[in-house]
Amino acid sequence: MGLGQNALPEGPGRELVLQKCQTCHDIGFVSRERQPRDRWDAIITEMQSYGLRLTNEERAAILNYLATYLAPGAAAPAPASPAASAPANGAALYSNCVGCHQANGAGVPGVFPPLAGHIPDILAAKGGREWLVQVLLYGLQGSISVKGANYNGMMPAYPQLSNAEIAALLNHIATQWGNAFPSGQSPFTPEEIQAQRNKNLTAQQVLAARQQLGLR
Repeated sequence: MGLGQNALPEGPGRELVLQKCQTCHDIGFVSRERQPRDRWDAIITEMQSYGLRLTNEERAAILNYLATYLAPGAAAPAPASPAASAPANGAALYSNCVGCHQANGAGVPGVFPPLAGHIPDILAAKGGREWLVQVLLYGLQGSISVKGANYNGMMPAYPQLSNAEIAALLNHIATQWGNAFPSGQSPFTPEEIQAQRNKNLTAQQVLAARQQLGLR
């Protein structure tokens, strides 16, 4: 899934946003954000702390573009029109995650945790299935530990994905890189996703919920 380059309106700085931002973010996700200039400025600073490299000129051009074309009240880009009969494709949806979690599911040391070898541990924990859904719907922010290694990146929320898409994405990462559902567990269903949609959690609450899973 991904709205691609057409999701961003034309304007000075657009190509830089495409070049720099879609390394870790689906451009459709970026284009749906509507933030004031000071918030965009803070977001860029945060991304730089995670390793985004920008010259002063590039930073200024990106900030001016975002503050002009993706400000509150700016017209939203027209959404893509996927074929109504096309089933959700978990492998294609994972393209939104590759920039952070990598094609092999290994993540980025110190920043983005691995999915390979870790998803089965989450699924086996009491409340783990529900928590994985919450991460996709509400995001995650703060330091976590996976198998003794610390990670402190920012996971964006993807509430714009449909229930079927989130289920397909979770089923994909639960069965790749040697991962498998624990014995007795079935694939995720759209109904499971819907059950978590109205909880209105913050990314910090999702972080707190992880701590209750007892993962190490």
